[in-house]
Amino acid sequence: MSSTATSIPAGSPWIRSKRFDLFFLTMSGALVFFPYLSYGLLQRLGVSEATASLIVGLSVTVLVGGPHMYSTFLRTTLEPRFRNRYGWLTYLPLVVIPTLVILGALYNFLLLLTGFFLWASLHVTHQAQYISETYRMRAGAPVRAIDRWLDGAVILGALYLMAMYKFVESRFALGDSTLLFPEFLKHRWVAVAFTVGYAAFFLFYAARVWGEIRRGESSWPRLLFMTTTVAMSMVVPLFDNLDVSFQGFNTWHSLQYLALTWFILGREAATGRIENKFVRGLTGARRPFKFYATTIAATTSAGVLYLIVWKGLGFAQDKSYYAVTLSFLLCHYFYDHILFRDFEPLEPVRSRERVAA
Repeated sequence: MSSTATSIPAGSPWIRSKRFDLFFLTMSGALVFFPYLSYGLLQRLGVSEATASLIVGLSVTVLVGGPHMYSTFLRTTLEPRFRNRYGWLTYLPLVVIPTLVILGALYNFLLLLTGFFLWASLHVTHQAQYISETYRMRAGAPVRAIDRWLDGAVILGALYLMAMYKFVESRFALGDSTLLFPEFLKHRWVAVAFTVGYAAFFLFYAARVWGEIRRGESSWPRLLFMTTTVAMSMVVPLFDNLDVSFQGFNTWHSLQYLALTWFILGREAATGRIENKFVRGLTGARRPFKFYATTIAATTSAGVLYLIVWKGLGFAQDKSYYAVTLSFLLCHYFYDHILFRDFEPLEPVRSRERVAA
């Protein structure tokens, strides 16, 4: 592989390139609306609300949601360097998480769904944090812990800004299940207080960003990315069918993740840092479809397992789906909290050895 396929020019404000970043990381935020538009179109064509929601959910899962989830394992459990570095942390989630998911599906499904949503919101926030922090480093700005926390807070707060009104009114539901929320907090003033607090925090954050701009510590790729992320986070919880609206956010998040994973694997393979021959064979600028097809195959295999649990073992359809999906998805979350702390794969090229083919 040539170095041009994987190198990041020193001094560039982009993670890979202007075209790549805008297409996969930022402007693809427009995809947030696509699942809901599809959901509405299907109903206008005569499809029932429940069936339309199911079609949209399965389509997102097969095309991007599942592939992004299973691509994580190419960098973690399948990679000897990762296993050697993190030891028991590689294997522990593979046992503990599926066990807890199955127990939750059997004995406290609502708690399982509530925990899943909370962790999912932290996960998408952590990924956006990771991208934002990478842009900070590409701009040559100092990256302080407070900046990392503030980025996370402004994104997570935006996600819960409108959602809080639905929580206090017991209207925040996934499918037929209304998520758990403390009874003593189910008052409208709680949501209003959250809104006022977030507004004050947002002004503080905006003032800090303005200071960064004046000091030359920011870049327009990061500003555009963060503006889009915060805006989409505010919009998603506004829709009535939260299953479908969050599939929109999942579409964008998953596309970002797939693009970054493909790019990182290509760079790591080019520098001899991938020891697994199978994974190495999926990398490179000329093999994106092979990489994608592999993640589709993994998603299909999980679909077969879901059908076995549902039709073969007689479990309820929704519990079968979540038991299989969350067993892998929550492992993906766990591993990403490790991967999103490692910025070395996205560092600009500093030596000839880093780009040696």
